[in-house]
Amino acid sequence: MSSKAGRRFFLISGFIFLFYSLLIGFSSISTGAFFVGHELVFLGTTVMSFCLAYLYPQFKENDERSKRIRERGMFFSYFFILCYMVILMPLFQFEIINLNGYQTVSLLATLTIITVFSSFVVLSKRY
Repeated sequence: MSSKAGRRFFLISGFIFLFYSLLIGFSSISTGAFFVGHELVFLGTTVMSFCLAYLYPQFKENDERSKRIRERGMFFSYFFILCYMVILMPLFQFEIINLNGYQTVSLLATLTIITVFSSFVVLSKRY
């Protein structure tokens, strides 16, 4: 796939996921059952698609630079994800937030997706 075609694919996918996440978010708000959990996963997938649209020309070539960006991005994301969990644990323990298991897993999955791919974008500008 050419560089322009790959970027277009991820850009179109990002707008489709954005439309889906807005549609599902508005429908869950209108039914009175907002934050079921899957709304955030669609939002995370939207961010992932837009980040991949930006990163596609760089990641298409599997060179030393792209491997380093992936490696360092996962390394930094690991510590951010640990911080998310450390912050969420007292919030659950002291009942500041009340989420069921599905909502918690959806929240952590979304934070993981957004953290990993945004760290790739930041590191691609750095390296």
